[in-house]
Amino acid sequence: MSEKYKKFLLPYEKFLQYREKVPSDMVCCRKCGKNDRTDLLICDGCDYVGAYHMACLDPLLSYVPKGKWFCPTCFVKNFKLINKIDEFGFRKSANSYSLQSFGIHADDFKSKYFGKPSHLIALEDVESEFWRLISDPECEISVEYGADLNVSVCGSGFPTSPTSRYAIKQYVNSPWNLNNFATNERSALRYLPTDISGMKVPWCYVGMVFSCFCWHTEDHWSFSINYLHRGEPKTWYGVPSTSADAFEAAMRQEVPELFEHSPDLLHHMTTLLPPSRLIAHGVPVFKLNQMAGDFVVTFPRAYHSGFNHGFNFAEAVNFCPASWFSSGRNSIDQYALIHRPPVFSHAELLCRMAESLDTLSIDFLVVVTDQLSDLLEKERSLRRHLARLGVRRTERFVFETCEEELRECMLCKTTLFTSALTCDCSKSELAFLVH
Repeated sequence: MSEKYKKFLLPYEKFLQYREKVPSDMVCCRKCGKNDRTDLLICDGCDYVGAYHMACLDPLLSYVPKGKWFCPTCFVKNFKLINKIDEFGFRKSANSYSLQSFGIHADDFKSKYFGKPSHLIALEDVESEFWRLISDPECEISVEYGADLNVSVCGSGFPTSPTSRYAIKQYVNSPWNLNNFATNERSALRYLPTDISGMKVPWCYVGMVFSCFCWHTEDHWSFSINYLHRGEPKTWYGVPSTSADAFEAAMRQEVPELFEHSPDLLHHMTTLLPPSRLIAHGVPVFKLNQMAGDFVVTFPRAYHSGFNHGFNFAEAVNFCPASWFSSGRNSIDQYALIHRPPVFSHAELLCRMAESLDTLSIDFLVVVTDQLSDLLEKERSLRRHLARLGVRRTERFVFETCEEELRECMLCKTTLFTSALTCDCSKSELAFLVH
């Protein structure tokens, strides 16, 4: 009885004694630093260290949660512990390879795993084993994936310089060369002032068997194009954009507790659900096997995932033709709802394109004129509304001279460009007028 008391009751009694002694001025919100206990949630995991006002959480809470509540830090810690994320999830490898040495490592792993030479292993057998491993909670297989490798650092699979001994001039300047794709005259990304890694500047991917990419859409719901330079096939699974809402609903039904604490879960690229489970929810899923020499194009808001059958080398980049603009504007609205910062300002892109009318195609002229007119009308309406509320003092401000994180809305995290609302008490904090 004495041992059980020391183990279970004594620690709790000490906690109660400590809690009674804690002065109210020691309980401060970790976000704003204020000690006002109104609407202050206290973490059940780290006690007063994890106190937050409901309005300071991201996303904010409008009600007091039932049962235990954990602060963001404790939630992530518990989730990793329960799901063994530290052991089984994505983590940065300490190993360094050349393309050749990684290929030897990947081929050796695959042949040993399946007990036969790589070229004798059927695609269907690899696919079946991949999903068996994904569905096995006791799986201890670990593979490596050279993902998101910036071509500016690691080099491109396409020729980039006519002076290179391997370069052929027609390939260096070819529009199919992914180094030229994003900045093609038919892609709006060429009008952005900075080279956005992964969007304007291609990324390379060096895979081995079972290495994968989880369900996701492209940033700003843009188009993407992926070229498999060499190696074994890459299997893709895709959901059409017309079923994107059904896909998201199915994912929420499968893991509702994760979406409750992380509304932007699908943007983390850490969630992989078998196609059979999605199909059971009525979500259409299509599959293709990309072979060496194949291009694969994904469309706006088309969720996709996949895995590699063995050693391969691919390269990808985004592009935004005139048909993308409607999806691009809608993506900004959704990002604001889940408090996800965009990669660039859609409004800034429109304005920069409007300053380059002489270079725009007819398709771009039509869509930019249409969206810019809507943007201006919305801006005038919001400013009139603020004037009616009593806002009088205004000043001009050039947002594009600031770093992206410094012109972020404090509430929805959107990138500000046309205007912002601030207060004398904290001029560093900006808010979108719509709030």
